[in-house]
Parts: sequence; structure tokens; C-alpha cells
Amino acid sequence: MKPVHLILALIFLSACKNNTSKKVQNKLDSETIVKDTTVVQATNDAEVKNWSDDFENFREAVYSKDIKKLKTYFDFPVADEGASIWTLCNLTEAEIRTRKSKFKNPDLFYEQDLEQYYSRIFNADFVKTLLKIKSDQLYETHYNETPQVTTTDTKYQLIAEYNKTSKILSLNLAYSNNAKDEEGNEVSEGENNIIYSFIVIDGKHLKFKRVDIAG
Repeated sequence: MKPVHLILALIFLSACKNNTSKKVQNKLDSETIVKDTTVVQATNDAEVKNWSDDFENFREAVYSKDIKKLKTYFDFPVADEGASIWTLCNLTEAEIRTRKSKFKNPDLFYEQDLEQYYSRIFNADFVKTLLKIKSDQLYETHYNETPQVTTTDTKYQLIAEYNKTSKILSLNLAYSNNAKDEEGNEVSEGENNIIYSFIVIDGKHLKFKRVDIAG
């Protein structure tokens, strides 16, 4: 039979070992939680306090091609008046036939359409100029425009304007002709605009309303 004092010593050492293991595990769990929280915070959108914050989140979603996030700015299916969104999509005859066989109402714009035709709706010119809009000035003055981008054939810029009465934020991708006549004057023909309209809900959130093509 083991002496009583030896048994007590073994019990004490076992208890200390278990307590130490628990502390180590708790520390590891705590570090994991901190690490996980950091990752989550790094990938989350900025907190939306006003529509300017949501505009910045929208801009980031467009730039990063985050289709999942972009879908939150639409109420599907979209009944686009004037079918301007389909003009931007520029469907082929084969794509039109496929839509007619897939959807009961192919005139509506669905989630699958955003996934498939995203780059046609938000083209490279739109993305490039959207990044140059100064969101703080847009929020303060309700207006901001980018410098013109000049190419061989055209000039274009993005004009952002918020209408406080209608609560509509419009993003106007404005194109103009880069040609000049014999006297060196700019030729006005060839000007056109693609205007994206978003309604501001509760002063915070943007929702796609419609797109218009003029010119």
C-alpha cells in the first residue's frame, strides 16, 4: 500500500497538469478567436452610416467584380422601363432564344442575368471613372464629376449627382466625340450618355432603379 502522502502528491500533480493544459488550450482558443475576428473584419464592408458609405461599398463591389454583393443593390426581377439595360447587354440571337426558353417573362432582368452580363452593364469605362468619383464631395455638395478621359475616337467622364427631392443618385457616363472639323472646332455629333439611377432608401442604402441611354 502506498503511503498517504505519496497518493496526495500524485493527486496534486495531476490537478496541476490538467489546469495547465486548460490554460494553454484557452489561450490557443482566444488567439484563434482574435485571428478569426480580424479576418472577418478585414473582409466586411464599411459600416453604412449614410448613402455615401453605401456608394463606396457599391464602388468596391463593382471594381472587385463581387457579384454576390452587387446583387444586394437590385430588387430582382427588375422591370427596366424602356429596356435600356437590354440594350447594354446587347444579346445575340442565340442568347435571346435561350432566355425565351428559360424564363416565363424574358423581358425582366433576373439574378442570373447580372451574373452573365455584368461586364456589359458596367463596362470598363464605367469602372475606370467610378473609381475617380470623390465620394466625400459628392455627399457634401450632391455633385461630383471626373476629369475627361480622352481616347483616339472619344472623350468620356462620369458625372455623379444626387437629387435631394427625388432621393435619386444618378451616375451619368457621358461620351463625346473627339473629332474636329476643318476649322479645328470640336464636332458635337456622336455624344451619348448612359445614366444609372439609384434610389436612396432611409438616407443610407442604394437600390438600382433604372438605366437610361440618351443620344
